Amino acid sequence: MVFELPAPGLQSSESLVGCIESRRSSREYSKAPLPLGVLSQLLWSAQGVTGAEQKRSTPSAGGLYPLHLKIVVQRVSELEPGTYEYDADSHSLKLVGGCIPEGAMHELGIGNQPWLKDAAVVIGVTAKLGDAVRNFEHQPPQGERGACYVYMETGALAQNVYLQSTALGVGCVLVAGFDDSRVKKVLRLPSELEPTALLCIGKLRDA
Repeated sequence: MVFELPAPGLQSSESLVGCIESRRSSREYSKAPLPLGVLSQLLWSAQGVTGAEQKRSTPSAGGLYPLHLKIVVQRVSELEPGTYEYDADSHSLKLVGGCIPEGAMHELGIGNQPWLKDAAVVIGVTAKLGDAVRNFEHQPPQGERGACYVYMETGALAQNVYLQSTALGVGCVLVAGFDDSRVKKVLRLPSELEPTALLCIGKLRDA
């Protein structure tokens, strides 16, 4: 089942400088659902197509674009809870799995990170790490340079989402401390995809 997302807004009254100054990690969320338009804008800021030749909102070494987004929807208006894939070319979501229990979400984190189960949405950033390693194997140190590029790209994506969240007035926190094997199982990742980050997003509790 495929869901077309609302077109992203390309103008904002929030200044970039103001968003940089105001950006904070937010771990406490209300129980209110995230509007579908907000999710659409966040996904576009993460991996949306922004120009000719399918150029995207985040830079990618060699234009390889190895990152793929898996979205765990827990509370989003107009979407049933479940796991979705984001297709940047069509700016759409494909439902690929059912609702994930709160306990399973909580167990993804290393230590006690309740925001994984409390967030309205968790964006799982995953990567074809092997493709990147092979593509840049000629660059020293052999077997490592491609992986470095993947994690740099993940960081650029995360910052885009942080700043877009700030502009939209919603909370966001990056989770890097997670159990890789559990994430792969819960998000049903194929063997070629490795998790690189989890982004928890929700309406602020005091908003």
